[in-house]
Amino acid sequence: MAKDIAEGKWIWYPDDFEIELSARFMLRRYERDVPIPPFWKQYSCWRNVKFLKRAKLTEPETLRVCAEGVFNVTVDGAYVYGAHGEYELTAGEHEVVISVAAEKGLPAVKADGNVFSTDGSWLVTCNDHNYVSAAFNDALVHGDSTPNNVKLAETVCEPVRLIKKGNTVVYDFGRELFARVRLCGAKKGKTARIYYGESEEEACDFDCCELTAELTATGDVDETDNCQAFRFLAVKGADFSSLQAVHEYLPQPRSAKFDSSDSLLNEIFDVSQYTLSLTNREFIIDGIKRDRWVWSGDAYQGYLMNYYCFFDKDAVRRTMLGLFGREPFDLHLNHIMDYTFYWIMGFCDYYRYTGDREFTSRNISKAVSALEYCIARTDENGLMKGLEGDWVFIDWADNLDNTGEVSFENMLYCISLGMLAELLRSFDRTEEAERYEKLRADVAAKLEKFWDEEKGAYIHSFKNGVPDGKVFRYANIFAIIYDLCPPERQKRIAEMVLKSDSVQAITTPYMRFYELAALMKTGETEYVLDEIRDYWGGMLGEGATTFWETYDKRQKGAEKYAMYGRRYGKSLCHTWGASPLYLLGKYVAGLEPADCGNSFVMEPKLAGLERLNYTVPFGDGEITLEVENGRIKVFSTAISGTLVWNGKRYRVEAGRELTVATVPAGKEYAVQYENV
Repeated sequence: MAKDIAEGKWIWYPDDFEIELSARFMLRRYERDVPIPPFWKQYSCWRNVKFLKRAKLTEPETLRVCAEGVFNVTVDGAYVYGAHGEYELTAGEHEVVISVAAEKGLPAVKADGNVFSTDGSWLVTCNDHNYVSAAFNDALVHGDSTPNNVKLAETVCEPVRLIKKGNTVVYDFGRELFARVRLCGAKKGKTARIYYGESEEEACDFDCCELTAELTATGDVDETDNCQAFRFLAVKGADFSSLQAVHEYLPQPRSAKFDSSDSLLNEIFDVSQYTLSLTNREFIIDGIKRDRWVWSGDAYQGYLMNYYCFFDKDAVRRTMLGLFGREPFDLHLNHIMDYTFYWIMGFCDYYRYTGDREFTSRNISKAVSALEYCIARTDENGLMKGLEGDWVFIDWADNLDNTGEVSFENMLYCISLGMLAELLRSFDRTEEAERYEKLRADVAAKLEKFWDEEKGAYIHSFKNGVPDGKVFRYANIFAIIYDLCPPERQKRIAEMVLKSDSVQAITTPYMRFYELAALMKTGETEYVLDEIRDYWGGMLGEGATTFWETYDKRQKGAEKYAMYGRRYGKSLCHTWGASPLYLLGKYVAGLEPADCGNSFVMEPKLAGLERLNYTVPFGDGEITLEVENGRIKVFSTAISGTLVWNGKRYRVEAGRELTVATVPAGKEYAVQYENV
């Protein structure tokens, strides 16, 4: 009998882990003592699955099996009785089948052995007579975690100061956390009432704070059941010797570093990164206080920020799969038309940044299914408009009537057709690609009816064939970012719309993300950096330790925390608030993927920065840009790329540092390679 037994991996039916985890995760939202489940369709995993592997053993093997759910094992077609989870396999050819059923939760199996230890070589069926490769995810299921009991990392935090508010003590932890509350030394049987606050005002407002909890002491140390978002805590009803926060987070072994001659930009980058580290969890969610859900629009921006911060491919994959659910696609994601398009765009971007052919090939049918759903819902003009049950969102804004044919939505439709056509060509699906290319050209031509030459802008919508004549920023922003109009028109839009005070301003970081990206693309780097300093620097001036769902510097006092008609409804830690990660990485450092993540282009736009040191994980390695003392240095550990500076292109070889002198254009450059 072989002595060594290799440890297997937990395996399950593809997508089931993400679908089941998503369903559980989004049921954790509460407002005070009221559960708030999501208001869109939720899927569940297959409850009864069967795993199979055939292999030849050159020597006997012991197989130790455990499962989430009830299970049985057949070896060469015969049930094994009385094994109690340990199975002896003789030398020779064998077929091992493990059937698992779970009344609740995800059916999964883990078998330790050698040849038959569980991994991606096993096949699985949901008993529909079709076998596919089993799935596993080392990123979340490791150590003592199981597929139904995912555990993130934890650290214990102490309050940094105590604030006396009359008879109440408020505990300040110095920055935003997502944590359980731990009370030590509370008298047994006494119940503490806990009031959470992202702001001091919220924690002290016992009637209106968004989150509360009760904790009845049972021993020397007691903890709340669930993590909540807070920086400040007020506790009533129990005496205790000390209070701590058990902060839960997803470790990021790789993270970007941004250090420039502008200390404010450095701080904005660091706070953006901390913001994303809190919302980049089991999934990339919107906010840790509210909503704590997976929204496709928030997630799309989170993917892009992630590529310039953590390059956490697992988080992106989990989020896309958890959002999509199962085919056939028959309802807009989160009920929102825009969010379906963002999912398609995010899926295509994932391949552009990572070159992950296995994941993309396995899931490309989902993108096709979603786009076909949209095509089937176009109107008599071949354009998108909201139908019954659709939420056409775009942004939180006043006076935004999104009925009829909306230019913004049809730009997203056009972009999605083009991106998916390009992706399908990469996988030799030429016929589908050509169909989408033809549709894209048709929609692009129809977008011209929204262009108003006199206004120098795309108008908002047509209703019953009549233009509304209104100009908002949204469609005009996307026309620039995705090259839906020629460069001369883009420049005109930037002046007539994006830099105009006569066009309704954007107040959410959600759309500021796109607006500032569009301005960057038209060469307005200095203008955008000033806007970042003003907008995100303004939040820092208000004491922010993470960036908010929305910010209006005209709001003062506690009114700046209000939203949705609630005194503290605003989220003060929101994924889309971390926009500077993307803006500084893509446009200031100038980093873009090339050749589906197998190469890169770096074209810095320093806009007056005298010094910049930017290091970012990219692919399986990292890329460093240093600008200082009249030189630019670029070093990439894993992939080769190109530096573009003053119109010239320089080859960056993986593992070799490139140094270029930053002299005026037209003069000779000193180029030097240093072996590393």
